[in-house]
Amino acid sequence: MAGDEKEIRIRRMIEEDIPQVKAIDELLAGPERALSWQVGADIEVAVYRPALSFVAELEGDIVGFVLGDIRGAEYGKDVSGWIDMVGVAPRYQHMGVGRRLVETFCGTCQQNKVNVEVVIREGDELLKGFFTSMGFRRGDLINLVKECPLAE
Repeated sequence: MAGDEKEIRIRRMIEEDIPQVKAIDELLAGPERALSWQVGADIEVAVYRPALSFVAELEGDIVGFVLGDIRGAEYGKDVSGWIDMVGVAPRYQHMGVGRRLVETFCGTCQQNKVNVEVVIREGDELLKGFFTSMGFRRGDLINLVKECPLAE
């Protein structure tokens, strides 16, 4: 069966994967976000290779991705694996692709003896439920915002 979890291969992301990863992100979040992280993703691949970014591949097509890395000292915390973004093409959602991507990310972090962290929006119940089902719990960071009036 096409899309069967057994046929999907998880592997490290390479630079040539970026256009397909961007296309999936654009499907999920719209063109604005895909454009906003373009430079960041390109730089991440160049600077952090091998970063902890993985893709799910089916018959040569990228059907999902997880972008992240191991970094430390942000926010006064210990070194951790940070998941920056996860995306699965709509046609392949609810097939375990995202779970396999995150498990691969977590496995690599475990090999490096670091915890895994992810920041999500307070109201994103879908992502909250996804990560909670994988054993994530609320961490110790709080996001505070002060809105400033725009200059006219």
